[in-house]
Amino acid sequence: MGEANSRPGPVDEAVAGPAGDLRLLRQILDRAIVGVAVLDTELRYTYVNEALAQVNGVAAELHVGRRIAEVVPGINVEAAEAELRAVMADGVPRHHTVEGTTAADPSGELRWWHNAYNRLETPAGEVLGVVGMVLEITEDRRIRRALDRARTRLALLDEAATRIGTTLDVQLTCKELTRLLVPRLTDIAVVDMVEGGERPERPGDGPRLRRLAMSTTPTLVKAGREFGATGSTHSPQPSSAAARCLAEQRPVVSNLPADDQLAADAPDADRVARYRRLGMHSALCVPLAVREGVIGVVNLVRAGGSPPFSQEDVDLVEELARRAANSINNAQRYAHEHETALVLQRALLSERTRPHGDVECAGRYLPAGKTAEVGGDWFDSMALPGGRTLLVVGDVMGHGLEAAATMGEYRSLMRALAFQGWGPEKILSEAQRTVEALGLDRVATCVVAEIDPTAGTLTLAGAGHLPPLLLRRGLGAQFVELPGDPPLGAGVGHYRGTTLTLSPGSVLLLYTDGLVERRGEDIELSLESLAALDLDPDAPLERLLDTALTGLAAVRAEDDVALLAARLRR
Repeated sequence: MGEANSRPGPVDEAVAGPAGDLRLLRQILDRAIVGVAVLDTELRYTYVNEALAQVNGVAAELHVGRRIAEVVPGINVEAAEAELRAVMADGVPRHHTVEGTTAADPSGELRWWHNAYNRLETPAGEVLGVVGMVLEITEDRRIRRALDRARTRLALLDEAATRIGTTLDVQLTCKELTRLLVPRLTDIAVVDMVEGGERPERPGDGPRLRRLAMSTTPTLVKAGREFGATGSTHSPQPSSAAARCLAEQRPVVSNLPADDQLAADAPDADRVARYRRLGMHSALCVPLAVREGVIGVVNLVRAGGSPPFSQEDVDLVEELARRAANSINNAQRYAHEHETALVLQRALLSERTRPHGDVECAGRYLPAGKTAEVGGDWFDSMALPGGRTLLVVGDVMGHGLEAAATMGEYRSLMRALAFQGWGPEKILSEAQRTVEALGLDRVATCVVAEIDPTAGTLTLAGAGHLPPLLLRRGLGAQFVELPGDPPLGAGVGHYRGTTLTLSPGSVLLLYTDGLVERRGEDIELSLESLAALDLDPDAPLERLLDTALTGLAAVRAEDDVALLAARLRR
């Protein structure tokens, strides 16, 4: 170990005597694969073996007489010396884990060592110093950290599978993504979606983006406002991270950029001073890509004491963005189809109903909430020859564009058959034969009612539909019992009718199942709730419809609602 390592020190004095064998002890220490250091009471090296010299990257003889900070300045010297002094003070052995860097590894990567300290003293109890055993555990720590990161990654991906895409609402799905990212992976997360169908204002401009979601840590709530409010639109400058991310369809990382680079990466160059003032230092922009192309970007920003983005961070966010993009795209497709079907539904129902003057009518169509698709509900009223008025309410099974389009076919068919001079039961029977001939593949429930003011009668026929509610002055609300005939399209071609006496002022309420059907609730109880509402036959028909809708909380219905109220005038 050289002359500097052979002079007498605490080891020599501690073991010298009849029971000591200095030469054997030195061989053991010099050849040990564990680093060994002996320090005097001033915490200066008096001996190190070759194993420790290699760990520290400093020759053994260059340790002697120097303090720890002079040999390995890259570790937490204060904590290490505090432990060593405590051992010398009370003689209790201690274990201590040290992290830092040494001259042995010029890469500057963080390393870890596990140290064991024991006091050295003479047989008489005089304290000579302390001996430290040093075992490097860097590889073990790196493996454990890699396993922890892998577990965290899997847990986050599993959580993403259950937390992102819980609804078919585009904005909520984007918000679910930002909430997952903050604070675990970033301090600020923003989702910007490409505006469909919008052209740039000037040639050469990039795509227009709409901000749909943003989440921040509590300390950066105000800072988040620098990114623009949710719902706002902007066109990022061509050199920005967002524009490059969209164009190149790859993540763009900007760790600790200089001001000129930050000005180029930002949506606009004027934001640099604000970003610096808020402590934002690193950014990551990842594309939201689906099979058809990139539909948006997710921006992550780290500030304050958060570290720059590593490649592992980029890979994880890229995987989360890929999964989220599919959910967002599904929500976008649904939103488009939902809106298209709703427009079609309203267009088909926009034609005014035309009852005879002695019959007053009011209809209402209420689409279901965002979590359900548009259905095929409809209502209609037609003035027939002889002063009669025909009322129709129906519901095509299923949802979406096809259901809305099929509803239009059924509605047109019923209108065409209504003017053949047939009663409700014959209209339904002919409708069934026509449905079979046309090959309509969607079943529809329906109720047809004919009011004849001259005869003072009400004739009804139903095709698998819920019973109408009849409101008569002094008699309250009663359901009209209909024969249990099947829906249209079910393959049965004969329907039966029911005729009742109808006095002036009576009101007939026809409705679709969305008004009364609730998941987990008995339909009979729901019908009883409808009949128990305060439905005054003398009240304006629009008020009656409002009472029925609000009384049964139809605004939260899981299916569309069509209502038609008709009153025989006095």
